Amino acid sequence: MSPTPPEAPRFTIRHTTPPKPPGSGLLAALDARIGPTGPGGVAARGALLGLLAWFTLRHLGDADFRGIYAGLNLVLHEAGHLVFGWFGSPWIAAAGGTLFHLLCIVGTGVAFWRQRDVFAVAVAVWWAGTLFIEAAPYAADARAQELHLVTVGDGPVGHDWFTILEPLGLLRADAAVGGAFRVLGLGLLVAGVAGGAWVVARMRAKGAAAA
Repeated sequence: MSPTPPEAPRFTIRHTTPPKPPGSGLLAALDARIGPTGPGGVAARGALLGLLAWFTLRHLGDADFRGIYAGLNLVLHEAGHLVFGWFGSPWIAAAGGTLFHLLCIVGTGVAFWRQRDVFAVAVAVWWAGTLFIEAAPYAADARAQELHLVTVGDGPVGHDWFTILEPLGLLRADAAVGGAFRVLGLGLLVAGVAGGAWVVARMRAKGAAAA
């Protein structure tokens, strides 16, 4: 009898399928900035996302709802009046509250983009939505001027949106401007939550593939 040849060694090959990239274009550029994230990081972002989604639902259902972030928004708005008041123009000073607030949000978003923190960019988009949500009723109140106004100092209280819209010939359209702001604000809130959810899903997929 001829000896039995030794059995060839067996090798097990495991194929790990990486998360499929979203293709090309904007989503691909965003996806390239998303790195693998552990369960703790995913859970923390998911919890924050759930809170933002809850605030979004409250805004969708109640035009008068104001979240805990309204205080910060008011501080930035009033700071903008002080900053742009140095230009000496009542119109620039009135518009400066909203403009300064918006510049702060954009600057924050750009800073997070440079740090490759796409989830934080989505939160900044959501934050921008709160700006327009809160500006909407005041813009719509430009003619009636029935809302309570807040100002810095002891001087007379002027209505920002009357000062802004009247020289532009848009005073009669104050309700339309306020409505447009609300629609824009709600759109940004939903976009921020949806974008944040997509980022968290990609973080989780990449983290699982890297484990």
